[in-house]
Amino acid sequence: MSDTTKTILIVEDEKDLLESYKELVESAGYIAITSMDGYQGLDQLAKNIGGIDLVLLDLMMPGVDGLEVLRAVKANPDKYGKMPIVVLTNMTSEAVIKESFDLGSSSYLVKTDLDYQGLVKELSKYLGSN
Repeated sequence: MSDTTKTILIVEDEKDLLESYKELVESAGYIAITSMDGYQGLDQLAKNIGGIDLVLLDLMMPGVDGLEVLRAVKANPDKYGKMPIVVLTNMTSEAVIKESFDLGSSSYLVKTDLDYQGLVKELSKYLGSN
């Protein structure tokens, strides 16, 4: 691995999707860290401050949902770091999309509208290619 390898934190509560995204991210040349819920995601960010280059964030999760994670990260950059957050969800409500961007998400992707190629392309917009 080179020094330019980027690290992506994937926060997704559906285990099969989490594994699929992890494999995809790694096959695109990135390092993947995974979290099954918002609590774990925030913990990973705090433990790896400055070491995570992008967060791929689901919104609908038990406990701390994605909007709460987004709110916490953007309100506490010294604790969690500053990085692009790409929301990846099946929620299509205009109000939720607006709130996501208002809270500071960099991108909002709908899972059912996206193939793996599209996801990699979106990630590379923020991280470049490895």
